[in-house]
Amino acid sequence: MCITITRSLGTSVFDTDVYLVGASGGVYALLAAHLANVLLNYNNMEFGIVRLIGIFIIASADVGFAIYDRYAAEQMGPPVSYVAHLTGALAGLTIGLLVLKNFEQRLHEQLLWWVALGVYAACTIFAVMYNLMHPDYP
Repeated sequence: MCITITRSLGTSVFDTDVYLVGASGGVYALLAAHLANVLLNYNNMEFGIVRLIGIFIIASADVGFAIYDRYAAEQMGPPVSYVAHLTGALAGLTIGLLVLKNFEQRLHEQLLWWVALGVYAACTIFAVMYNLMHPDYP
């Protein structure tokens, strides 16, 4: 639910004239949460670098295609948001850093936890306030 709200708020701020379709924000949240898990437990995982490269390749190719489809391709129907991919990934990364377990927690990782909480809260509060105060919305 939190991811759905996040991707909807992000799209309403950055790309208002598109439709939200499907579960792309949730899928990117899962990919980014896995990225957070790899970042937290990199030293204890087998093939950590392969996981990072795989996530990067899959996400980059899909976001690139979504941006191309939004701006460069001939539109077959109403435009679909690519911002939902990015805001879903941001939500998944920050919530993943907050929720997922680190096997060997260090002081700088506790700081990272607080930074992730602050980023998520600040982005969410900004998007809610932007939507409440934006004059073009009915």
